[in-house]
Amino acid sequence: MRPATIRQIRTRIAAAIAGVLPASFVIHMWLFISYFDSHPREPHPELGLMRPLNNHGSYVFISDAESTGLALLIYAFIMALGFTILVAPKEFQLPPPGTPRWLTRVSARFKTDLEKPSIELTIIFLCSLACSTVLIWFGGPSIVELFMASGFVLHL
Repeated sequence: MRPATIRQIRTRIAAAIAGVLPASFVIHMWLFISYFDSHPREPHPELGLMRPLNNHGSYVFISDAESTGLALLIYAFIMALGFTILVAPKEFQLPPPGTPRWLTRVSARFKTDLEKPSIELTIIFLCSLACSTVLIWFGGPSIVELFMASGFVLHL
């Protein structure tokens, strides 16, 4: 068995990082929707529900911990997306003949190995997705508690 090239290693790392994307997004959306179904439409300072959560002009009020948890999930999604784009090896694709010159100067197209993933990359992605989901589900409350104990309250 021959050793993996740098390109293959980067592709595997990108597939692993990409597993965080659906986990953080789906859990964020699930929490967002569940907060809208279960939280009051007006602030309740005695319960700690003071942070407004906006859904197209409709508001419910959530706690500082819930707000921090939602913000951390969005930040995890954005960071995972950025790192996936950064790490994945890319090959520049020339535009087809006849493309207007101005369009070739303001746009670019790249090809990656993630477009048609192999079985190995699919397994890496699914394992990362499962691990990310478990980590967010079971470790998320502890991470939010750590942020809150350190005095960080994040908002969307």
